[in-house]
Amino acid sequence: MINAVGNSGSTSTTTTTSSSNDFLGKDAFLNLLVTELRYQDPLDPLKDRDFIAQMAQFSTLEQMQNLYRVSEIQQATTMIGCSVIAQEFHEGGLTETVYGQVTGVRNYSGQTYLMLDSGREVKSDQVISVMDNKGMEQYLRGIVGRKAFVRVYNEIGEVVDFKEVLITDYRLKDGEPYIVYHNGEVEEEVPLTDVWGVV
Repeated sequence: MINAVGNSGSTSTTTTTSSSNDFLGKDAFLNLLVTELRYQDPLDPLKDRDFIAQMAQFSTLEQMQNLYRVSEIQQATTMIGCSVIAQEFHEGGLTETVYGQVTGVRNYSGQTYLMLDSGREVKSDQVISVMDNKGMEQYLRGIVGRKAFVRVYNEIGEVVDFKEVLITDYRLKDGEPYIVYHNGEVEEEVPLTDVWGVV
C-alpha cells in the first residue's frame, strides 16, 4: 500500500518546522526582558504580574516547542523499516529522487532526519511516499514506460555521469527493487537506489 504525502501536508510541516526554529531561546527572552525594563515608562512601570504573565507565556511556548519536536520524532520512527521515496532539491531547480528503507531517525538543529539503508539521509519533510512491499510493486508498475536518469560510476564508486534509459520492466530480488531497460540487444537492470529521477 502506498501512503502518499500530499502537498498540503508537506507544506504545513515545512511551515511548522521553520516556525519552530524561530522560537526565542531563554537568552533571547532575558535580553528582551532587560531591554523592556530599561526602556519602560518611569511614570507607568511594569507590574510584577506583567512579568509573571510574560514568564508563563514563555514557559508555555517552550513546552509547545518541546512537544512538537517529540511528536515529530515519534511520527518519523513509525517509518523505520518502511521504504520511502523523497525529493531533494538542488541548485538550478534540479530535483533528485531518493529511495531507501528507513533504518533510523535523528534530530539535528531542530530538523528531523531519516537515515536510509543506502547511506543517505533525508529530511522528514522531503518524503513524498511511504510504502510497504505491495506499495513498492505498485510504484514500480507505475514507472514502467517512463524515462529514468541512472547514475554512472567509475572504478572507485564515484558518480561521474548520468545516462537516460527507458524503463521496460522491474524486478524485486529479496525485497530489493530494480528497474529493467534495454541496452541495445541486452536487457540490463539497475537498483532503484541508483536512479537519480524518473520523468
